[in-house]
Amino acid sequence: MKAIITGGNRGIGLEISKRLLGRGFEVHVLSRSGIDSPPDGVISWTADLSDYEQTLQIVDKIGHVDVLINNAGIMNTKTAGDYCYDEILHILNVNLVTSVRLSVHLAEKMANNGGGRIVSTGSIAGEIGHPDIWYGISKAGIMNTMRSLARTFGPRGVVTSSVAPGPVETEMMKRIPQDRKDRLKAATITQQFCSSEEVAETVCWLATDAPATINGEVIDLNNGANYR
Repeated sequence: MKAIITGGNRGIGLEISKRLLGRGFEVHVLSRSGIDSPPDGVISWTADLSDYEQTLQIVDKIGHVDVLINNAGIMNTKTAGDYCYDEILHILNVNLVTSVRLSVHLAEKMANNGGGRIVSTGSIAGEIGHPDIWYGISKAGIMNTMRSLARTFGPRGVVTSSVAPGPVETEMMKRIPQDRKDRLKAATITQQFCSSEEVAETVCWLATDAPATINGEVIDLNNGANYR
């Protein structure tokens, strides 16, 4: 079994990489900086996820895969008016456009080979009005993509789904002002954010053992901060 994980070099992505490795997968990680000392069995590729054509060349070198995890993403501490046009294009390309195009490309290949699974890291930001509007748009878009692909490729054995964490204790969280983090944590049931390990475990379950009827679904991990 073979898996590709974008943004699998740290945080949630690295935890996913380790878990899939433990389940017997050949794991290929695509990231902008690569992994200095990848775990045994993890193959690291340096890729600019804002550049689809470059990313596609690497993916085609890897060949047939059973699982794709769209985890690469960036977040800015900006409001809508703070963005210039190039910054808008960059966040949308990294978080959404390349992931969508890559998912469509591999879903077709998976369908031709009897099936496969694609899981994308969405966010609570894609379900609520988020201060960083372009981040929220990108996450709403990737979750909707998984629903669309489920309808298109599900009948041919491809299972696609998303996770939508609330704030997670990662390096990215350090960029959020402390007063905002305090407000977000106070909105949860137990005043705790989700951990990288919890998100990774859920993603790996969706990518492997979850029932195939969980197709196009979004699994929330926000400790009650946003019931739907």
